[in-house]
Amino acid sequence: MMPIRIAPDAPLEEMARLAIAVHNAVGRKPIVMKVRGRAGVLVEDGLAYESVHEGEALDSVFSGDGVKQVRVSGGRHAGATMFASAIVNGIGQRVAAIGVIDTLGMLSLEEYVALDDHIDRQLYSQK
Repeated sequence: MMPIRIAPDAPLEEMARLAIAVHNAVGRKPIVMKVRGRAGVLVEDGLAYESVHEGEALDSVFSGDGVKQVRVSGGRHAGATMFASAIVNGIGQRVAAIGVIDTLGMLSLEEYVALDDHIDRQLYSQK
């Protein structure tokens, strides 16, 4: 199996593999993932789709620190809350962003931060 590589030039297919894994790990909540300056991928109901609108909500995490709570501005999940975080490479650059769309309003910021830490440990343990 090919390793998942998250980099500024990562194809949507590679991002989709990671996003589907996170989607399944968080009870199949919708997941959005993107690299800076490109459309993202939306995963819901186990399927990945190219996404522009939901991905725009992720742009805010490329600056600043930590997890951000944002509203999705367009697309199927317009108005929903998304908990989003940057994915940082080994030299500290924010190369991608991932968000969990809270369609039921049941995920607290603390739960998302714990999930984000768990994902980071899994990504960086593969080096």
